[in-house]
Amino acid sequence: MKTPPITLSFWLRFFFFLTLLSSLGGCMTLKGKKMTKTELYFGLTKPDGSNIDKSDFQAFADTVISKTFTEGCTILDGQGQWLGFNGKLITEPSKIVIVISKLSAQRSRDIEQIRAKYKKYYQQESVMRVDELLKVNF
Repeated sequence: MKTPPITLSFWLRFFFFLTLLSSLGGCMTLKGKKMTKTELYFGLTKPDGSNIDKSDFQAFADTVISKTFTEGCTILDGQGQWLGFNGKLITEPSKIVIVISKLSAQRSRDIEQIRAKYKKYYQQESVMRVDELLKVNF
């Protein structure tokens, strides 16, 4: 008995099936609660070129951030960099605050208050905010 030839059409259907299977597999691997990961990026250089020292940032974290994120958060050291308008590399130390929560309208307003206070207290132009939907399992 002769086996039928494998055609281009067969390979196209086969690769489509594999692609579909791999994309569905990722969706089914983690069962968990739908939550939001919020990251806040705080620059540590003031407009006059001086740095916000560790104790000042820690005081802000203790009195402002922790009162909003009572369930806890993670604070990491970072180092930002970009090219200035003059083409020169600019670097700035930073702190990254990460929290996983159910993002409600009230929680979002609270996060915006943290950003506004930091900008006001330390003369910052911005505090970057990133929200990402996740499935979380503990």
